[in-house]
Amino acid sequence: MKISVTALLLILLLPQAMANSSEPPANFMEAKKQMVKIFSKLNNPTTLYCGCKIVFTKRGYKPDLKSCGYEIDEDYERGNRIEAEHIVPVWEFAHSMRCWTSATKGEGRDNCENTDDRFNRIEADLHNLYPTVGEVNKRRSSYAFVDKLTNRDNPEGFGQCQMYFNKSNYLAEPTERAKGIIARAYLYMYARYGLNLDSEHLRLYREWNQKYKPNDNECKRNYMIQKIQGNDNPFVTEKCRLRIRHPNSGEKKESF
Repeated sequence: MKISVTALLLILLLPQAMANSSEPPANFMEAKKQMVKIFSKLNNPTTLYCGCKIVFTKRGYKPDLKSCGYEIDEDYERGNRIEAEHIVPVWEFAHSMRCWTSATKGEGRDNCENTDDRFNRIEADLHNLYPTVGEVNKRRSSYAFVDKLTNRDNPEGFGQCQMYFNKSNYLAEPTERAKGIIARAYLYMYARYGLNLDSEHLRLYREWNQKYKPNDNECKRNYMIQKIQGNDNPFVTEKCRLRIRHPNSGEKKESF
């Protein structure tokens, strides 16, 4: 696979410790604004699960549903907008935090946002955020990812977007194109914040990380987040460096 000159320069300039070019986002609202800016600088950026082209507007961005063959299932409003998806859901990293457990039922997230600085740092971590069609974000909720679902609630997917769910078991089967990005986000959150990840999912995400390599946009996104946030996702960084070190060897073995 050929790597653009721009991508090569960006990756080669990735130091492990880099001075911030701007302040990292203090909360989720600020992070969402930064995410729009980041994706506006990528080459033909697309949404995470469905691969819909992203159209940028004065107010932010929206999905081009025709570009990915997406068919709205039931939520027209959210199906026509982009939302910031936490690949590792907020509930997954926060439901055991004191700010969540001490709050009135249903108010855990609000309480954490108002009272806990650590929660805000994790919620605003740009390495865990990705633009997604709102309807898919809604349906995914906090469901755990699996490689294949045996029972699919929506066997037809969303038109050409093959994203499937099982509500009774709280499971989601992501599209092939998203699996590498998902894996590297989970492995990053597991390492950086001590995320509680069971052995089955740790094995799955390591497999996806090996099988689904980052493309130029994932490498560039990682570089830009490091400039803003002050830290990279090492699982992305190493893969991107290996692409340069072995440009004609896509099956080069790496270990983490």
